[in-house]
Amino acid sequence: MSALPDIEQAAVDDRFDQPDRRGRPGRLPPEGSGRITRRITAVAVLLGLVMAAGKLWLWQETHSVGLLASLVHSLLDIVGAISSFVAVRYAAKSPDAEYRFGRGKAESFSAVFQVCLIVFAALHLLEEVIERLGHTGHIEQSGLAILVLSLFIVLTLWLIIAQSWAIRATGSIAVRGDRAHYTADLFANVFVMIGIAITAFTSFIWADVIVGGVMVLWLLWTALKIARLAWAQLMDMELNADERAALTRLAMADPKVRAVHDLRTRASGPHLHVQMRLDLDETLSLSEAHDIILAAEARMMTAFPAADILIHPHPAGCGHSHGNHRFQLPTESPPG
Repeated sequence: MSALPDIEQAAVDDRFDQPDRRGRPGRLPPEGSGRITRRITAVAVLLGLVMAAGKLWLWQETHSVGLLASLVHSLLDIVGAISSFVAVRYAAKSPDAEYRFGRGKAESFSAVFQVCLIVFAALHLLEEVIERLGHTGHIEQSGLAILVLSLFIVLTLWLIIAQSWAIRATGSIAVRGDRAHYTADLFANVFVMIGIAITAFTSFIWADVIVGGVMVLWLLWTALKIARLAWAQLMDMELNADERAALTRLAMADPKVRAVHDLRTRASGPHLHVQMRLDLDETLSLSEAHDIILAAEARMMTAFPAADILIHPHPAGCGHSHGNHRFQLPTESPPG
C-alpha cells in the first residue's frame, strides 16, 4: 500500500528522535499530517470491509456467539473508520474567515461518535450473550474458523503497526480512535479463536459464551479510553508538562527574553494553539521587541510547524496584569 512509505518517512524525521516528541499534535506541517491520516484511514476502511465480510461468512458457517461478537465489532470498525476517514479530511482544511481556529476538533467529534457506537454494540452483545446462555452447543467448521481468524489477526496486527507510525508522526486523535478499535478487534479475534478451539475440542461448551461476555467488557474499556482522548481536546485541556516546558525553553533561548508568563496551549486535531506573554527589557524600542518576538515564534514553529502562536510583549518588572483575572493561575500573575 502507498500509505506506508510516507508514514515511515515521517516517523524517522529528526523531530521525532526524542521519545517525548512522539505522537504529539503540531509536530508535523498540516499538509504532511493530512496526507498521512488520509491514507491510513483509507487503508483502515478497506481492511475493515474485508474482515467484516469474512467474519459474516464464518458466522453463517459456525453460528458462534463469540464470532458474532467479533463480527459486530468489525462492523463498528468500519463505521468508525469511515467516520475517521471523513473527519481527518475535514479537520485538515485550512482556517478561513468563518473558522479562524480551523476545524481540527472534527477529529474529536469523530472519536465521540465512535464511543457511542462501541457502547451501543456492547449492550447489544450483552443481550445476545444472555439469550445464548441456555442454547449452547458445539461449533461447526471450527478448523476453518481458526484458520481464517489467524489470517485476520495477521492483517489486523499489520494495520495497527501502520496506524502507530501514523500516530507517531501526526498525533491524530481520530487515528488513535481507529487504532483502539482495531486493537480491540485483534484481541477479539484471539479470544474468539481460543473460545472456538476450547468449545470444539473439549467438553467445556460454555467457552464460546464466556468469550462473548469478555468482549462486552473489552468494548466498554475501549470506549472509555477513546472518550478520555476526545474529552481532552474538546475541553481544551493543556498540553502535557514536557510540551509546555519545550515551548518555554524555545521562547527563552534568546537572553533578551526575561520570563514567560500566561502560557496557554490547546490541541485541535492536527493543529496547536499557543498563547504566551514574554517579559522584555522596558528600554527596548517597539521595533526591537517585535524582532525578538518574531524570532521566538520562528524557533517554536520549527519544532511545532502546525502551531498558531500568539505572543504578547510585556515590560519586565511591570506589576500590571492583562486580561480577565478569572483565567489567570496564581503562579502566572505578576506581583501587584
